[in-house]
Formats: sequence, C-alpha cells, structure tokens
Amino acid sequence: MPSPGVKMRINRFWKSCKRLKELSKYSLNRFKSNQDFIDICERNLHIAIEAVIDVGEVIISHMGWRTPRSYRDVIYIVGNNIINRLKHDMLIDLIKVRNILVHNYVYLPPEKLYETIRD
Repeated sequence: MPSPGVKMRINRFWKSCKRLKELSKYSLNRFKSNQDFIDICERNLHIAIEAVIDVGEVIISHMGWRTPRSYRDVIYIVGNNIINRLKHDMLIDLIKVRNILVHNYVYLPPEKLYETIRD
C-alpha cells in the first residue's frame, strides 16, 4: 500500500493534469495573451513533473533498483522496467522541460508551454 506521501503526490499530479487539460482547450493566441494562463501552466507542469520524479524514486527504492544519478535517470530506470517506450520518451522530454522551468525559465516561450500541454 502506498504511503500517505506517495498518495498525496499522485493526487496532486492528477489535479495538475486536470488544470493543464483545461488550459489546453484555449487557442494558442488566447493562451499567450493571458499571463495568468502562462503562470498556471508553468506551476502545474512543474508540479506534475516533480510528482512523477518523486513517485519514480519511491518505486526505484522499493524495488531495490540502482540509485539514479539524475532526474532523467529516474525515468530511464523506471522506464526500462515498467513503462512502454512511447511514454518513456515523453517523460524524458518532460524532464527536459522541468529543467528549463527550474533553471532557464526565461527561455521557455509560451508557445513551448502550450505545445507541451497539448501533447
């Protein structure tokens, strides 16, 4: 049975996904013209990705797999064992987006955010 912390992260992941899905219904022009949409997107995308990483780390620890060297490595380890190739590649792309959100946020244009949530 998952711990309460894992359950909370999974629930928060789904809440963020729901918000992102709502934002993806707007046109690109409407999305780009509303700074609140962009801010909500950035925050919820970041939270969703962090939740995936956190739960992946728990799975790795529980299964006794090797210790990941990076967040991307978390996805490689989990992906090689339980995630199909298409989803694995998508999650790796999300880790890249996460790194931009955290470290190079000024270089992430609204178009890229929009494309990410639409995919």
